[in-house]
Amino acid sequence: MQINVFGSTISALVTAGCLAETGNQVTLIGNIPESIAEPNLSKLLKKQLKAGFLKVSEQFNQEANFHFISLPSGACQDAVVIAEQLSEKAQKDSYLVLRSNFGFPLSHQVIDTAKLPFIVNPDFAADGNAINAFTRPDRIIIGSEDEYATEDFKRLMSPFNRNRDVSIVMSPDSAILTKYATNVLIATRISLMNELALVAEEMGADIEQVRQGLGSDQRIGFSYLYPGVGFGGEHLEMDLERVQALIDKTGSQENLLRSVANINHTQKELLFRKLWKHFDCQLTNKQIALWGISYKPNSSSIKGAPSLVMIEALLHQGCQVNIYDPKLGKSFDQWCQTYLSEQQRSQLHIFDDPYNALDNSDALCVLTEWKQFWSPDFSEMQQRMKHSVIADGRNLYDPEHLKSLGFTYFGVGRK
Repeated sequence: MQINVFGSTISALVTAGCLAETGNQVTLIGNIPESIAEPNLSKLLKKQLKAGFLKVSEQFNQEANFHFISLPSGACQDAVVIAEQLSEKAQKDSYLVLRSNFGFPLSHQVIDTAKLPFIVNPDFAADGNAINAFTRPDRIIIGSEDEYATEDFKRLMSPFNRNRDVSIVMSPDSAILTKYATNVLIATRISLMNELALVAEEMGADIEQVRQGLGSDQRIGFSYLYPGVGFGGEHLEMDLERVQALIDKTGSQENLLRSVANINHTQKELLFRKLWKHFDCQLTNKQIALWGISYKPNSSSIKGAPSLVMIEALLHQGCQVNIYDPKLGKSFDQWCQTYLSEQQRSQLHIFDDPYNALDNSDALCVLTEWKQFWSPDFSEMQQRMKHSVIADGRNLYDPEHLKSLGFTYFGVGRK
């Protein structure tokens, strides 16, 4: 089939690359960045460009059978402009596929403008696992009331739906709400675990042992059952607000989701509070190393990242902050220029090696669970650090082992 994919997001690039790999002629109306944090995505796109199944263009293919819109959630008006162009030039028997998380009712604005048969197909992939999620999905949500659109879309997606039928057909609004509800349940689960971690510390229990006990229950499972320094990213916090607004319209006076958001905001300050207490409220001129800035591993996104809250808090206390992240990108530079003063930027030091960031440091904070942080050389760390203090925001390390090595260790809910 001939396919247009609009956007330069990870979702758009994965959609274009995976559909091209199955023999479709795909036109990407967007840009392919020089550096992409998503594993294997650059390799996939280069391969399909070379094979000729994928091309990048400023103009969409007017003969295409499907038009995928995968723009950022805040780019609804850009999507409306695209929809206007499709309504004028696209084949009337082609289909609009909306993968962007514009929400309700903005998604309808795009759909109504395009005047084409449409499908709402939410993207549930997490950063760092996007290709696998597209090619081996646990579900393919097809939000459509058009029988022909549904059947043709199933045929398009059939290479990724072979072991068992994972397609679920529903109304477009149900598909939008399914996307909302998925993010809201994940956020609620994470915040509950973070609250339980506080209880564990108060009781003298170990949240890791509690997690094992909870996850072994088949009704609960282990997914998103890890305490930490809060969740980041664009969609969880945004969809919490969206669903809470919809709940408010029903007349309900409950505030569950507001509590989830408040817990998450407080959790982002957790390691700062632990250091503040450890150093007797005297952090001025302390040198603090941070490992991990992105909101999750295998991503360069810093949207809503707990690290940003940590950085601001440390800088306000007059700390020197040493940073290492394997995929630190331009977005972090832009954040610094926007939110930090010139004086604060002078207190910030970026390193291209994690151990160099530890030199003469008073403490290390681990904020993102990049794989390279899981088994570091603790001996070298001790030699480089002024004080052997580790605040582990992702519970990567064994507290008893680090204690035996002479470290002062702070985890999340650890005994």
